[in-house]
Amino acid sequence: MIRTVFFGTPDFAATCLKALIADPTIEVCAVVTAPDRPSGRGLALHPSAVAVCASEHGLPVLRPERLRDEGFLAELRAIQADVFTVVAFRMLPEVVWSMPRLGSLNIHASLLPDLRGAAPIQWSLAYGDRETGLTAFSLNAHIDEGPLLAQVGVSIAPNETLGQLYPRMAEEGAGLAVRVLGDLAHGSITGRPQSADDEWRLAPKLGPEFARLELLSSAFLVHNRIRACDPAPGASLPNPERPEERFKLFRSEYLPSATEGQSVNPFYVIDNEEFIIKDAQGELRIHEIQWPGKRRMPVADFLRGTRIRGRFTLSGQKID
Repeated sequence: MIRTVFFGTPDFAATCLKALIADPTIEVCAVVTAPDRPSGRGLALHPSAVAVCASEHGLPVLRPERLRDEGFLAELRAIQADVFTVVAFRMLPEVVWSMPRLGSLNIHASLLPDLRGAAPIQWSLAYGDRETGLTAFSLNAHIDEGPLLAQVGVSIAPNETLGQLYPRMAEEGAGLAVRVLGDLAHGSITGRPQSADDEWRLAPKLGPEFARLELLSSAFLVHNRIRACDPAPGASLPNPERPEERFKLFRSEYLPSATEGQSVNPFYVIDNEEFIIKDAQGELRIHEIQWPGKRRMPVADFLRGTRIRGRFTLSGQKID
């Protein structure tokens, strides 16, 4: 039996917590998560997905505003956990991650050192990767740079979306956490430093510009960004009729061109039958659209309800 305190907030982390609770060789002593936050109509306070899961299983839940608070640190020390397990949580100060005798285990949704940062799943899709994975590593003073403990690869289908990949990654991460905690309990695993020579990309926190398709330079990149923003926040373009409004695109299918022509900036075409984004390298068909103030709908339904027709730049200007 290995004793752990679990740190996490979103549903991705809750999937891992459920797996740890179900394993008879792991004792989850307590859970640390974000304080309840206002959301929805009326901005009522709602607990995190991890807090809900912990409460359902009768686990103590700590919701510190400050991770260096002396009262919070005293509670953690009193638990005397063997290791802390961290999944999708904010950066821990050294006074926290160094507390357990086995240190702190983090599950990160990429094959480190590649895609260090807050949004590795979204950026892997945005880059058009055909494979990603998960990494278990020991926390140190540098973000996502601690010694590697184990990794597992995950393939990505060409049209797979965030909504499809995210739960698969969560399940793989949960299994990896259970396996590594077992290895730590038996002393059969040691960390190895991340290589400074490996090529790697950043996966920074997503800002509003991530979903703006007019900032991209090819139809292939547009396709990948639509996938990375589906179902949320939804990749968008300016409304050609009212540029201050934006419409969102979902479920795209990319078809590379058999004969590449001269490079051209991507543009989109709306006619009576389809919505297509094209450039010289290929085109993508859009299957769902969400117009401002409307529900997400099939493109066929949208075409029956709009008079917009023609060719447009991604910024919404009509092309003669």
